[in-house]
Amino acid sequence: LPSLPPRRVAPLGHPVRPPNGMSASSKRMATFVTAVSTKKVDTGGHIAKGFLRGSGGMVLSAGVDWTVRMWAPAYQDKPLLSFMSHSYDYMCDVQWHPSHPSLFATASSNGSVGLWNLASSLDESLGDIVVEKDAGLNKLKWSVDGRRMLVASGDRVRVLNLADELVRQKGDENERMMAQLATRGLKNA
Repeated sequence: LPSLPPRRVAPLGHPVRPPNGMSASSKRMATFVTAVSTKKVDTGGHIAKGFLRGSGGMVLSAGVDWTVRMWAPAYQDKPLLSFMSHSYDYMCDVQWHPSHPSLFATASSNGSVGLWNLASSLDESLGDIVVEKDAGLNKLKWSVDGRRMLVASGDRVRVLNLADELVRQKGDENERMMAQLATRGLKNA
């Protein structure tokens, strides 16, 4: 993956602010959600407010305010974290990996796919893959085995083959992710 500046993450309880010079009307658009992703969970678990507790209940949302937000509806009604696009581009889609518990991907209007592993860092992405320069990506979908990804841009569809070291779990990444989230305010994980 190319070396890019890390994306900004807003501390818990602090909203992500648009860059200076933005108008009030564009700030109102900040609530438009373009995608939502839940984890596919095959095992039972403790339920609260209709959602699983623990990592199986984590929800991601993407929006035109340049952010992906991570939610834990079983615990609280506000986002745990906000991950911001370094280029201030719309986040058009977000998807959890089908089997890796702490990995997710984002599709951006700047034509790149971002990869995040929350067991490694809650503050920085693994990096971006530029798929379609100067053309936004609007959808992405992991393959069942999680080694490939389908990305869509306008009327084009492409398949990305991802390196095994990106998608392979290294130890108990679910436990490491939950421990990191506990340091950011998630209680009773």
